[in-house]
Amino acid sequence: MMFWIREIVGWVLVVAALVVMQMGLNFALSSGSPKIVEASVVIFASLGLLRSGILLIRISTAARICKLDRQHEKSP
Repeated sequence: MMFWIREIVGWVLVVAALVVMQMGLNFALSSGSPKIVEASVVIFASLGLLRSGILLIRISTAARICKLDRQHEKSP
């Protein structure tokens, strides 16, 4: 069950990173006065969220593969 929780949290982090990245792009591309410094900080934060989400997804996938492999070894 921990695999699924980890994977769901990973996907939530990936979606959150995309939303934050959209917000940063809106800062950079605003027609009135573009806020480049603020946009770069927000984009940098979204990249951290994206990396952590992808890491959780990779870990849960590897754990599920290892669990299936162990089950396959135990069965005759």
